[in-house]
Amino acid sequence: MAKRDYYMVLGVPPTAQPDEIKKAYRMLSKKYHPDLNPDMKTVSDEKMKELVEAYNILNDTQKRKAYDKQPQFQVKRFAKSSARAKVDKSAYTKKPVYTKEPSLLERLLSPFLKKGPGGESGGGLDPKQADVHFTLGLSMAESESFYDQAKGEFKLTLKFDPSHKEAAYNHALMCYKLGEFEEARVHFQKCLQLEPEDQMARKMLNILHDPMM
Repeated sequence: MAKRDYYMVLGVPPTAQPDEIKKAYRMLSKKYHPDLNPDMKTVSDEKMKELVEAYNILNDTQKRKAYDKQPQFQVKRFAKSSARAKVDKSAYTKKPVYTKEPSLLERLLSPFLKKGPGGESGGGLDPKQADVHFTLGLSMAESESFYDQAKGEFKLTLKFDPSHKEAAYNHALMCYKLGEFEEARVHFQKCLQLEPEDQMARKMLNILHDPMM
């Protein structure tokens, strides 16, 4: 079993500030210190080693950056050889013509988003709408301030295309980055249902394991 994710060990989201990390470490080290748990010394010793290792990495700016840059923590984009990417590329070879200059958001959404009688976006399989929401999700995932919105866009992508593997992974990843570790585990399991050979999803499940389960 791989070592648990350092953020999960300290119980803080990957967006946590240094002071939050220090506060979490102090609180947990007091809780699990062997001297305070004489009846559970072996367990406490192991827990403290795990806490110290996590803190030493996340409290060091350079080590934390290196940890965060691991492949499994990066959002997935379309594979260049995917059928969807090929379709998208051909779809945008012709420059669209507008009778008036629309806003950037209108240009992005107007060709795809269908409205129902009540003004709500239509449901059902619609790869074009899925791609619009996926693109918005990728853009929002570039900033920590918009992780929650990115999560929502990837969820909408899956609404319109349940087989969208990249969106499924990114949705699970946003849960992780928001510190929703249990929800992240559930959705990474769904990733493996879509793609049993997804090594990144498998790695995330390994580091997000709960020792109490």
